[in-house]
Amino acid sequence: MDAYVRAGIDFSSRTIRYAEVTRDASGCRLSRLGRIDAGEGALHNLFAGREDGRLRAISEALADVFSDSGRAGGLEDLRISISPRAGHAFRAPLAAEAGPDIWRQRLRQEIDLLVAPKRPLRVAADAVHREALDAGGAVEWMHVLAVEEQIAARLRQLVRGVPAKRVRLMSVAHAAASAIRRVEAARESADEAASALGLGWHADRLDYVFFVGDAWRFGGFAEGVAPIDAAYLGAAAAARFGIPPPDVRAVYAYGDSVPDALFPELEAVFGGDIRTLRPSALPGVSVACSPSEADDPGYVACVGAALYDGEGRFFQANPSLSS
Repeated sequence: MDAYVRAGIDFSSRTIRYAEVTRDASGCRLSRLGRIDAGEGALHNLFAGREDGRLRAISEALADVFSDSGRAGGLEDLRISISPRAGHAFRAPLAAEAGPDIWRQRLRQEIDLLVAPKRPLRVAADAVHREALDAGGAVEWMHVLAVEEQIAARLRQLVRGVPAKRVRLMSVAHAAASAIRRVEAARESADEAASALGLGWHADRLDYVFFVGDAWRFGGFAEGVAPIDAAYLGAAAAARFGIPPPDVRAVYAYGDSVPDALFPELEAVFGGDIRTLRPSALPGVSVACSPSEADDPGYVACVGAALYDGEGRFFQANPSLSS
């Protein structure tokens, strides 16, 4: 078993949540959870590139939180999960047998088409699902996150004092999907055709992720939705794969202040196994930090980011000459 110490952070309204995961010969442990109150508007200013004197104090607080991580070794990775408002996320199918250069060229074409960048972008691409083709061969489905390089630079500046060997960006949906996949992969009645839905409730939006087997197959977000809308957005996601709502094996709700009104709506549409997803319930991960925070569904994304073990591909994409 490879040993490591990894961390994830997540932004929500005026709050930064953080998680640290330690893996060694004794197993995988959730060793740190907590939050920093950034103050009203500070995080908005961070992503908008506005000067805000509070950001230096926030950076120092993050450095202090992780100052003893891994003792002298520091963190192997720090994963920063960001909302869809701060970047562009999409999925792209790539020929599995193609090499890295062809993959990168294809992704640049997708970015030019879907994003039409006006400024340089920092791009992270992760393989999330492999699909066999009837004609032979396979397609590797990539989750792609493209963030303006100036935003990525601000985030790197924010965590400059954190002792991490590598810092990477990932979408908050991808981070949450990492946690849900761990639950789905561990279910006793594992079934490649079984499906599951994750609904992430946030102050400014709803995220939704859909799984077939333990593979993340679809995701998106919507703003200004009511609980009944959340249920039907989930049903629409299932319909993309020809799955009736009652056949969705499990529905996981997580995020900030998940409203009680969401659950009757989910039960009316899906029935079956509907649960609040909490970090304390993740299979194979023991809790060695505050139990109350480990029971908070608002920490799912930052914990999922810390647990994610994919390698990812990173590159910069400049504005198209035609833009």
